[in-house]
Amino acid sequence: MDFVYELFLKNYTRQKIRFMEKELGFQKLHLDLGGHKVFFLKRPSETKSGKTLFFIHGLLDSATGLRRLAPYLRKDLNLIFPDIPGFGLSPLPKLKYLYQVDVFADLLYNSIRKLELDDLVLGGHSMGALIAMLIGIRDSNREKRVKRLVLLAPGGIPHPQRDEMRKLLFPSKTEEIERLLTALYQENVPELGGLAKKALLSQWNNSAHHFLTENTLDREKEIFLGKKLSVVSQKALIISGTEDPITDPPMVKKLHSYLKHSKLVWIRNAKHALHMERPKEVADQINLWL
Repeated sequence: MDFVYELFLKNYTRQKIRFMEKELGFQKLHLDLGGHKVFFLKRPSETKSGKTLFFIHGLLDSATGLRRLAPYLRKDLNLIFPDIPGFGLSPLPKLKYLYQVDVFADLLYNSIRKLELDDLVLGGHSMGALIAMLIGIRDSNREKRVKRLVLLAPGGIPHPQRDEMRKLLFPSKTEEIERLLTALYQENVPELGGLAKKALLSQWNNSAHHFLTENTLDREKEIFLGKKLSVVSQKALIISGTEDPITDPPMVKKLHSYLKHSKLVWIRNAKHALHMERPKEVADQINLWL
């Protein structure tokens, strides 16, 4: 049955990619990083601007998860959305040591360098925001390509209820998906059919996600930057939902206090999937700040 679920999800992904190509003006891009191929969705700037927003999706998501946010982002920006290596259409070998956020950061930073991106706004949602901050730290000590950070519901601080969050983020039964969805959405919680739920369970409990979970828990003090975020040199915009139980307001406030050059904006009555739930409000804040 896993094969059937995989076909179902691949077909759904292809539909979302076709929508972003046809309706939103995106193009597919494949980049070879010496054996690791990374998939991107790219929308060129309407004004031929050199400024780029490189935005990294979160856990249990893909580049197509940004399809609601993209239409509201400034048209003078080049948009580049990668699938994190090991997920979506960016395959990695099923080797446990590869599935770590700092490895993802290294691979995506190499893609930024290979694409010769400068004057870069680097963004991310949740785990993607943590990866963005890791890249920002690396870049500030190297080539200074990254000028600003946009962090939506950012990770970076260990959750005080770690075991509870692990159960929430990795449902093992179809009924547990409903609990996860209510943590992601304040209103208009998506209604999924039985096949969709079983397919998602199969994907979310595959070896890649297990490897990432185990590696993150084993290296928690290294992975979650905490006070080490004070070395981030770029200006940062933090946008988070006031009702988010996953990266909750106390965690976000603490992260904001560590980032010396950051601005914090709250989206009222929004939870963790604020880029899906309130895309125009999120985009308006990004556009205004840039």
